[in-house]
Amino acid sequence: MAENKHQILLDTLDNKPTDQVLAGFWHHYLSDEKKQVLGYRDQAVIDDIVARQQHFYDRYQPDFTKIMSDGFFLHPSVIDNTFETPEDLKKIQRIDANDPWITRQVAAIKAIVDHYKGEIGSFYNIFSPWYQLRLRFEILEQDPKKIYRFLREAPQAIADAFDILADDLIFLSTKLIQQSGIDGIYLCVQQPQDSVISTKTWQQFVQPSEVKLLGAVQEVHDYNMIHICGFEGKRNRLGDYKNYPVKAFHWASYVEEVSLNEGKKLFGDRAVMGGFENTENGVFYKGSKEEIQAETKRLLEENGRQGILISGDCSIPFDTDDAHAAWVSEAANGLNVGD
Repeated sequence: MAENKHQILLDTLDNKPTDQVLAGFWHHYLSDEKKQVLGYRDQAVIDDIVARQQHFYDRYQPDFTKIMSDGFFLHPSVIDNTFETPEDLKKIQRIDANDPWITRQVAAIKAIVDHYKGEIGSFYNIFSPWYQLRLRFEILEQDPKKIYRFLREAPQAIADAFDILADDLIFLSTKLIQQSGIDGIYLCVQQPQDSVISTKTWQQFVQPSEVKLLGAVQEVHDYNMIHICGFEGKRNRLGDYKNYPVKAFHWASYVEEVSLNEGKKLFGDRAVMGGFENTENGVFYKGSKEEIQAETKRLLEENGRQGILISGDCSIPFDTDDAHAAWVSEAANGLNVGD
C-alpha cells in the first residue's frame, strides 16, 4: 500500500528518507489586489476563494498545497487606520479574538483542508509584520517607499507595531493549526529593499517580530516554513535567516542563485523547497512536458531527494496550465522508482 502523501510530507520536513519526492505549485486566485486585502469582509468573496482552491485541488491533485491567503492579506488594524507619520503606528492594536478576520479565516481554511480528506498536507500563507505594513503602503496607498521612510525616521515605532502584529499573527496561526487542519504556516518575509537600511537596523527592529512569531508557532506544531521572498527579482541575504526557528526554508533559487543543495547546507541540513523559476520566462511556464520533466529529473539528480520538496520559487502566473504541475509530480515519482 502506497504511503499517504500527508505522512510523506511530514517525513520530508523531518529530513527522513522517503519513497517519493513531493511537488506542489500555487498561484493567487484574485487578480484585484484590493480584494486580496479586503475580501474577507464579503462572504461571497470568501466562498469564491474557497471554491477556487478546492477546484484547484480537484483538477491538479497536488502532492501538498500552500494555501493562499487571498482575501485575508492584512491585519484589520493595518487596513483601517491611516498612517501619516510614524507616530500613527500607535494606532495598530490587537483585535478581538472573535473578529471576522480571525473567525472567517479559520473557517475558510478549514473548508479547504477538509476537502483534502486527509490525503495531503498543507501550509498556509501568512505575511510577516514587515510584509503586512509594506503591502498596506504599496496596495492601498501606492507608496512603496513609505515604510522605508518610517523605518529611517522612527525604527522603534516600527518595532513596537510589529511586536503587536506578531502577537495577533501568533494567535491566528495557533487557531489555524489547531482548528483548520493545516500542518503549519508558510511565513512570507523579505529584507528591506533599500540600501540605506542597514543590516543592523533590520536585525534590531524588524527581525525580532519574525523570530518571536515563528518560535511561538513552532511550539504549537513544528512543521512551519519560511519563505524568503524574491518576487520580481528582489534579493535577500539568505544567511541572515539561518538561525530562524523553523522547520523548512523556501527561497527564490533563480533570483538568489543558490541551489536547493547549497541552501540545505546553508540552513543546517534542514528541509528545503523550490527549484523551478516561477516567472513566464521559466521552463515551468513555457516548457513542453518533456522539458519540464527533464528539468524535474535534473533538479533531483543535482540536489538529492532527502528533505526536498519541489515547487516554484514563488507564486506561478495565473494562466499556467495545471497540467504542468502534474507533470512534475509524475517525473519526480517516476524517478524514485527507477525511471
